[in-house]
Amino acid sequence: MVMRKRLLALGLAVAMLVASFTGCGKKDSANTDSSKTSTVSEATSNSGSDAASSVIEARKEEAAKTGKYQKVVVSFFDWTGAPAGLDRVNAAISEHTRETLGLDVELLIIDSAAYTEDIKLMLSSGEQVDLFSTCGPGYMTCVNNGYTADLEENGLLATYGQELSQLIRPEYLDACRVGGVLYGVPPIKDYAIQTATILIGTEYLEGANYDLSKFETDELGYYKATWDDVDAMFAAIHEAFPDKTVFSTQDNLLTQGSCVDNIAGDYFGTLLDPSNSLTIENVYESDLFKEWADRAYRWNQAGFISGDALSDKTGASARIKSGAYMAMMSQAKPAYQNQINGECGRSMTIFDVGESFMSSSAVSAFPWCMNQATEDPIAAMQVLNALYTDPVVANLACWGQEGFEYKVNDDTSINWPDGINADNSEYYPNVLWLMPNQYAAHVWEGDPVDVGEQTAKFNDECPVKSKALGFTWDNSDYVTEFTALKNAYEEFGPQVVYGFVDPATGLKQLNDALYAAGLEEYMNAKQAALSAWAEEKGIK
Repeated sequence: MVMRKRLLALGLAVAMLVASFTGCGKKDSANTDSSKTSTVSEATSNSGSDAASSVIEARKEEAAKTGKYQKVVVSFFDWTGAPAGLDRVNAAISEHTRETLGLDVELLIIDSAAYTEDIKLMLSSGEQVDLFSTCGPGYMTCVNNGYTADLEENGLLATYGQELSQLIRPEYLDACRVGGVLYGVPPIKDYAIQTATILIGTEYLEGANYDLSKFETDELGYYKATWDDVDAMFAAIHEAFPDKTVFSTQDNLLTQGSCVDNIAGDYFGTLLDPSNSLTIENVYESDLFKEWADRAYRWNQAGFISGDALSDKTGASARIKSGAYMAMMSQAKPAYQNQINGECGRSMTIFDVGESFMSSSAVSAFPWCMNQATEDPIAAMQVLNALYTDPVVANLACWGQEGFEYKVNDDTSINWPDGINADNSEYYPNVLWLMPNQYAAHVWEGDPVDVGEQTAKFNDECPVKSKALGFTWDNSDYVTEFTALKNAYEEFGPQVVYGFVDPATGLKQLNDALYAAGLEEYMNAKQAALSAWAEEKGIK
């Protein structure tokens, strides 16, 4: 009860906080399309709150008769697979949701390396997954494959997700529409990013006696550095720790390290100057990508990149946590220090080499979706609503249980209980950025308690915002071309990105393969859709 009282108090703060993320739009009205089941149609004829209460009471009555509660399964990934304490946390969530929703809730957490293929297999095979994060398989992939349900059909969101629909700005919901249909809702997070953040284990900089006094700090408090500085630091820690690999690579350098806008969620046709231009261009022929390729080749030749980079699919932070790697690239945001320290299992020093950027897909990059085959869309929607708005549910999903995974400080921030840390905690997913609403949960000690407000300000004041913010493109008419482009990139792209081939040779091979796979046609179609959208929105 102590935990619940604290979280209910936290809920009041959340209600004030989310005003930073919401607009003043009216609630969605119910769509009374009669094509769905009579249960949904009849329920939406009542007021939303009455309809929601009715189905909850009906579930409780059924459970009283059968002794078994209906279950909703929610899936996402973490960095190391299902936590040891997952069953305990699921039991705690269900204890609460039996009372509030008449439902059991099961979190199905999968290792990041396996999530993309596992979730697609489960969704296509009929295994129960009612709600899922599209971070991994990709939002458009899930939509095009028919995995996702229309969240507004017959007033589903308006009736059974009222609080959720009021929580997120209408323009942010619109950014997740595909062909006018809302298939997903975005996690409430930092939509702006601080690009090209280089992270180096503090112990390695100290071991190399590297002097950091020359660096100034940016507005987020991170060291402001240049790529020449990064080269020098990598050389220093490589010399001091020759038995370790310097740079933990990832195949998303454009996403993390640049302001290139991956229009419609892929890099086969991008905006190279997104705050000023709506012209689609091939990033792989750009000077910017050539600079990256040259840098990666130089680092590889210097021994900073592992020879296993092409085959090792382990997450970059997990490699650093293992102790075999020393540095990585990421995207920063307000209060990022605790998050990355936890991911890497050690103190990390943060260097800002880029600038703040909000891409067209910043909001719609990985929405939360409902399985189109879920047996009970109403139950799934009510659980989705709870993940966003119920502090008890959000906190258990984000942090686990008080007394086991954390203790609560007087200011409502949390920290480890005695004897517990990131290495032995039984529940520490450490993926707040993909959770539905991390700001409905506690803040970790060391982060400002108003981190949600700071993040909203960071979003609003982002200096480089794409003119295409909110644009989505249904590329289902070009699935064949898209598949061919992915195959061409996978054959030649990683060798360039990881520096295993001289850019003079590798870039030509990559671009020749992309054009042969239909890049020009794909880019033209993307440009036509973007231009039509811009004209409709009055954006020039």
